Amino acid sequence: MDQIKAIKLEEDMFPKTFTNCTETEYGVLFYNGQNKSSYDSNHALIYKDRVSDLNTVLTSITDFYLKMRINPNIYQAVEDEGYFKENEAIFHQHGYKVWIEGPDNFMVLSAENQINSKYQLDIKLITKWDERIASDICIPSEEEHEIDVIKASVSNPCYRVFVGYHGEKAVAITYFHLSDYDCCRFDYILISKEHREQGYARELLSYVTDYCREQQLKNCFQWPAHKTSEKICYEAGFRHLFYAEAGRASYQGS
Repeated sequence: MDQIKAIKLEEDMFPKTFTNCTETEYGVLFYNGQNKSSYDSNHALIYKDRVSDLNTVLTSITDFYLKMRINPNIYQAVEDEGYFKENEAIFHQHGYKVWIEGPDNFMVLSAENQINSKYQLDIKLITKWDERIASDICIPSEEEHEIDVIKASVSNPCYRVFVGYHGEKAVAITYFHLSDYDCCRFDYILISKEHREQGYARELLSYVTDYCREQQLKNCFQWPAHKTSEKICYEAGFRHLFYAEAGRASYQGS
């Protein structure tokens, strides 16, 4: 499969590794009633070339999630740039607000690591849940919705979860998974709120990308959330591959 096509497909389908999903004629419904605050765990993905009547699709999606008492959210397929904006009026008629984010810089690990780490952290590849991930990182950083996602990732053999410890505290975490589409998606990097701007993200990313090179993992990619993150990714060896916007629609009520 073409590299860019594989990465776009993975970006659409990555939640299937940690949440429930149901295939439909127009896309996929991701859902997890135990983690309702996680948008990645609870959203519909629609493909424009599989939608014959958007009004019917939106009614179906809304009913599906409201019956589970989950607020409906819809993601635009990466390949379908412009579709949500073009149909914003229809979304609005069904009670949805549309957001267009990006374009995001999709970067692939293809160069040498230029980071000179200070080696402040004890970095471990974990295979069992450590409650300090929740108490030291996620909760103080107001990222509670990631706790169940990380728990599911730790027990998934396709995932690699790396935690950086400083003394007895967990202060940094990143995780990625090996995709069915012959690529490797970096899902998140999170630093505890009180330990930011101390070089921990740079050190952790350096360690993990070296691991990827040693394991000869192919097509490792991510899209940085902001310019600072993009700079660190570049230093670690990630290079621009393509840009893509992210379309989101969130239900505001009828």
